[in-house]
Amino acid sequence: MKIVLSKFLPVVVLCCLLFPVASVNGQVSSVFVRNYPQSYTVKEGDTIRQIAGKFLADPSSWDDFWQPTPFLQDDRDIRAGDVVRVEFINGRARLVAQRGDLQVQRLEPQMRVIGVTSEIPAIALEDIQSSFTSNRIVDQATYEQSPHIVSPQGNRLVIGTGDEIYARGTWPAQVSSFEIYRQVNSFVDPQNQNRNSLELLTVGTATVVGEEAGDIKRLRIIRSKEAIRVGDRLLIGEEQRFNSVIYPRAPARQVSGRILAMTNTERMASQLDTVLLDVGDRDGLNTGDVLTVKQIGDQIVDDTDREKKPFLQRMFAVASNETVEMPGQEVGTVLVYRVFDHLSYGLILTSSEPARQGDQVVNP
Repeated sequence: MKIVLSKFLPVVVLCCLLFPVASVNGQVSSVFVRNYPQSYTVKEGDTIRQIAGKFLADPSSWDDFWQPTPFLQDDRDIRAGDVVRVEFINGRARLVAQRGDLQVQRLEPQMRVIGVTSEIPAIALEDIQSSFTSNRIVDQATYEQSPHIVSPQGNRLVIGTGDEIYARGTWPAQVSSFEIYRQVNSFVDPQNQNRNSLELLTVGTATVVGEEAGDIKRLRIIRSKEAIRVGDRLLIGEEQRFNSVIYPRAPARQVSGRILAMTNTERMASQLDTVLLDVGDRDGLNTGDVLTVKQIGDQIVDDTDREKKPFLQRMFAVASNETVEMPGQEVGTVLVYRVFDHLSYGLILTSSEPARQGDQVVNP
């Protein structure tokens, strides 16, 4: 018996392998008409049932074999000129329609190379302008020579929109509208220790409504961002012009500076916060320049290096707390949008960690 099985085993295996194929062929031959056409071009007046009759033995079963086509509005949207053919999709025979020169193209994932003109794409001004600060940088002399508020009209304790005030000082000719500012920071110019730059907070706007005696004028508060105080200064509004689209770029020159201050009330700045930088026009900065923000590296003690030193040098290193500064870590990018002589305002565009006062800003 074993000998007989061994002789017929190849034949049995071959029959098992061929059986599914024969079954599929039998199924196709029993469903489709013999010698069905390779394709059929639809003629005027043809119905789907008539078209199916060119291929199927039972035309009424066309719905079971019809393959929906993306560019047809629905399964019955067949017109003269369309070409119908049989295709095997996932091992199953289907009727597929093709219209005119529209063809189904099978696509595969492909890689393509696109030239990058900037690490950061163009930015619509409307997307970020609400994050810009209205603060202003002026020199000490400009601030001290500007008119100042001396009193509200009446016995008001709080000055706000619609109130009238008295201010005095040296008034610019033929100017009736003013911005109201308050000093919030003072910075010494590192190249001229006798020169101070002041950061001013915008608190409102006012317009002249009357001339009083001497150098006093009466003004009405048109807008107030917060309570206006006696002593606040009046300056001509600073005109700011920005293109509707900003194209970020690296500075034309090598720049190395630091974050001087934040314009928010926090000690750190994250994405879309404004920071004040200690570099400006004289450092080659321009509106639209992008800088990398780097945190100051940690100060560590190199014990291995100390152990190699002679005893006296090692004791001096310990006494003087000698440390080594580690390289700074990049934590984000900042877009410069207002530039002054040696200071500038920048907007944090990207941030992996909050930026801090004293962090470095360098070319990307």
